[in-house]
Amino acid sequence: MKDQVIKLITRKVVTTLITVMLFALSFSSYGLIGNDSLSPYDRGEEFIGWAILIFYYGGIIIFIYGTAVSIVLELMLRKILPKYNWLYILLHGLFGGIFLFQDLDILFLGIVPAFLYGLVDRWLYTQNMDGRHIKFGLLIPVALTLILWGSFSLSSETRPPFTSEDAIERATSGEDTISSNFPKDKKKWNGEIEGFQVSRKSSARKRGDHEYIVTFTESWEKGYLNGTYKIHYIVDRNTVSLHSESGLVPPYYKK
Repeated sequence: MKDQVIKLITRKVVTTLITVMLFALSFSSYGLIGNDSLSPYDRGEEFIGWAILIFYYGGIIIFIYGTAVSIVLELMLRKILPKYNWLYILLHGLFGGIFLFQDLDILFLGIVPAFLYGLVDRWLYTQNMDGRHIKFGLLIPVALTLILWGSFSLSSETRPPFTSEDAIERATSGEDTISSNFPKDKKKWNGEIEGFQVSRKSSARKRGDHEYIVTFTESWEKGYLNGTYKIHYIVDRNTVSLHSESGLVPPYYKK
């Protein structure tokens, strides 16, 4: 009896792993294929990121709810209809979507992994949890991961280089910030603010691969009052962070 319980739990755990991996791979692929709203760059990495996210959250739900339902169904049908594997698989799909039937758009998110769970579980059961079949079942999603990752990576467009002009444009893209007042290119701006003669200039210096130090220099003068204020930002493709400040803050910023 104890051996049967251990074997049952082991089969459910292996079934969960195979099911979650296959569902994560298929759903991630479905979300990327033909979706023009997503970035055409680094699609292989994006595929892996989505697959990991779905594997984590989907795995928790399937392991807790799916395994509990599967064990109950197996114990019930084993006594009533022990040979009807198709009914066992069908009932898995039914219980997978039982709480989602009111929303047809997400109904398949419950039915598909549940149906797949029942299919994988019956396959392992009929093979008597043979070690070779377990390895084969686990290797399938691993092989699919490599194939799909390679396919998405090869189909991705080559990302254009991140230039100093791009860095300046990104650093000035905010709203209602000091940096948004500066030129979005390397040209100098001259003007008057509250009686001060003001000169603003944006510049960028390469710091590393795809990373720049963007410096905003502001010179101001009004009679005997004058000074220079500099703000330095670290900028890459995705982030803008303050690095340092130097000089005198213009009086019109303090109001």
